[in-house]
Amino acid sequence: MQETPLPGILVADVGGTNARLALVDDKGGFHAKSRYANDEFGSFNDVLRRFCADHSLGAVDTCCVAVAGPVTSGTARLTNRDWTFVPAEMAEVLPGENVRVRLINDLVALGHALSGLGESQLSMIRPGEQGGESNGQALVFGLGTGFNGCLAKTVDGEETIVEAELGHASLPAQIYLELEKQIGREVARFPTVEHLFSGRGFEQLYEALGGSQPDARLIVDRAGDGDASAGKTVELMAHALGLLARQMVFQFLPLDGIYIAGSVSRAVLETPARETFLNAMAFEGRFDELVARVPVRLITDDAAALTGMARLGLAISQRPMA
Repeated sequence: MQETPLPGILVADVGGTNARLALVDDKGGFHAKSRYANDEFGSFNDVLRRFCADHSLGAVDTCCVAVAGPVTSGTARLTNRDWTFVPAEMAEVLPGENVRVRLINDLVALGHALSGLGESQLSMIRPGEQGGESNGQALVFGLGTGFNGCLAKTVDGEETIVEAELGHASLPAQIYLELEKQIGREVARFPTVEHLFSGRGFEQLYEALGGSQPDARLIVDRAGDGDASAGKTVELMAHALGLLARQMVFQFLPLDGIYIAGSVSRAVLETPARETFLNAMAFEGRFDELVARVPVRLITDDAAALTGMARLGLAISQRPMA
C-alpha cells in the first residue's frame, strides 16, 4: 500500500547554487522532491512560493531548512549569496496557520542525518578495526565553499548534535609544518583550517605549487591529464586531510565514525590519493590503536542534508504547539 505524504512537513537544503525541497512522509521518506536554481529567484521565499504552486501544497505545519551559512538568533543568511532567512517571513509565505519554521546550518543538518544515511549515500574509506566498544559519538566535517563540522552524540537513544566553528580554528602545527616543507613561505596563505580545507584553499594550494588559472572544479581533472602542479596539489591536500582526521580522533573521540562531506573532499578522496589520506591518518605514533578503531566514510549524496532535515522535521511536528 502506498504511503500518503504528509503535506504538513516541508524540508529544504539551500546551498549557494541550488535549493532542494521535499515533503516528508511518516517514515521520513521524501515526496515531491524538487531542485531549483537559485539564480532564477530573488530570495528563498520566492523558491517557497514556486514549490507550493508546483505541488498544489496544502497547509504546512512544520518547515525545516538547512542553510549553507551562519544561523544566528534564529535567522540565517547564505555565505555566498545575498539571501536572508527570517522564520516569521517564511511562515507568512507558506499555507497554513502558526507554521513552525526551523533554520539550521547545513553541516548541523548532516549531523542529524548520520544515523539515517544508507549505503547508497556513503562510500567506505576505511572500516574501523574490531575490538572496541561504541561510545555513541560520530563526527561529520565538510570541505566545500568553507569548512565546518559537528559532533553527533547518542545516549540512551537520544541524539544531541554539538555545533562548532572548526573552520576558524588555527591550522594544526603538524599540517602547517608539512605545508612549509612543500611550499615554503607560501604557507602564510593558510592561517586557519578553512583557509586550506575549502574550495578556495584548494585553489590557493594549487597556485602555491606553481599552478596557474586555479579552479577547484578542474584541479583533479588536470592532475589526471598530467598537470604536475595539480597532481602535487591533490596528493598534498589528501595528506593534510589525513593528518586533520587523525587530530580530530583525539579531539572528539568519534568511535562510531568520521563522516567526510563536501565537493572538495569527494574530488580528492575519489582518486588514488585516497591511499595518501589513509597513510597520513595512520601516521605512526602514540595511540595508533585508538585511531585504527575509527571507521571513515565519505558522504557521496549531495542531498544528504535533506535526510537530517526530514528526521528533525518529524521530531518537531510531533511536539505540541508552544
